[in-house]
Amino acid sequence: MSVTAYDINVLKAAIERHCITRHAQPVRLNSGGYSNYYCDLKGATLHPRYAKIIGELMAPVVLESDAEGVGGLAAGCIPIADAVARSALDGGHLLPTFFGRAEAKDHGPEALASMRAAATEDGSPLIRAGRRVAIVEDAVTQGGAAMQATKAAQAAGCEVVLVMTVVERHEGGGARFRELGIPFKRLFYTLEDGTLHVDADVVARAG
Repeated sequence: MSVTAYDINVLKAAIERHCITRHAQPVRLNSGGYSNYYCDLKGATLHPRYAKIIGELMAPVVLESDAEGVGGLAAGCIPIADAVARSALDGGHLLPTFFGRAEAKDHGPEALASMRAAATEDGSPLIRAGRRVAIVEDAVTQGGAAMQATKAAQAAGCEVVLVMTVVERHEGGGARFRELGIPFKRLFYTLEDGTLHVDADVVARAG
């Protein structure tokens, strides 16, 4: 699971080229706000080369959080959780994944009621009281979707030990989780002008 500075730069360049678009006039975001740039991470998270790097960058952080499962709300979390789990497996760790399907835009505590989850080694439900889980997202603006996934997991009795995203936009949604005492991590962040930057922790891990 060793990631080099070169790998990080490859992923950063891919996100800048394929995932961030700038507009002359403000566009409406899924969060309800407006911005002169839009960030759609599917161009990277669904690409095998870039997804592999994402998984290798995130997996050590998720494992260090002592999470027993990784997931979130579809569809942003699915390729990320899968990449993290595959990278963890390469390192000898089993990290089952899960996702909640939001029916009719229902992102509330009921969202994980229709949850799909991997099997566990002991046959117990992955999402159950006392289970430690990590929530992953492709992009966090105000933290809406990740917060909904967090609340849904907590409503099922899970302990959310980490929320992690590929990109945190300049609106600072990660602060919402830190205020609740939930560790929040990111690989990249954007400034108000849409420029992409690597998080300092990612740089430190890559040496």
